[in-house]
Amino acid sequence: LITALPEDKDNLVVTVIAHQAFPNLRIVARSADQKFSERMLRAGARATVSPSHIGGLRMASELIRPHVVGFLDLMLKDQSQTLRVEDIEIDASSPWEGQHLSELKIQARHNLLVLALKNAGGAAAASKLWVNPPDTLVIRAGAAIIVMGDIKDIREARRAAGSAGAMVVPSS
Repeated sequence: LITALPEDKDNLVVTVIAHQAFPNLRIVARSADQKFSERMLRAGARATVSPSHIGGLRMASELIRPHVVGFLDLMLKDQSQTLRVEDIEIDASSPWEGQHLSELKIQARHNLLVLALKNAGGAAAASKLWVNPPDTLVIRAGAAIIVMGDIKDIREARRAAGSAGAMVVPSS
């Protein structure tokens, strides 16, 4: 659920009601004020987004890293490009579960660049985000492999991993 009403207090109310009715629902709430952001997270939102904060970060990035911003814009906005950053979720039934990252040969087999791993290595590393992960990491159920590549290649890798998200990738 995305709640993006103009007033923070209204988004807080929607968050509280939705979380009470559906405790497992992923809620993302718009928040202009940091104090409301914290309240929304306590009320059940999984994330909050401040458009003015993001706008400020974008302006600073445009000034400091214009080539990176241009690259990201190409990925996100250019409809003729199909380059994306996506995740491949690994569940207990995945053929990738229990294998070292090196054994998966994601770049060679699927033409994807592995950027990061979230929750790799099981419960002990449950909140760990490995950026540019070492090939020695063992992939465990609950992990998300964050990759960059063509959307067709991402779909194929999701199928190979038995990912539940294999069929929900938008085509544009």
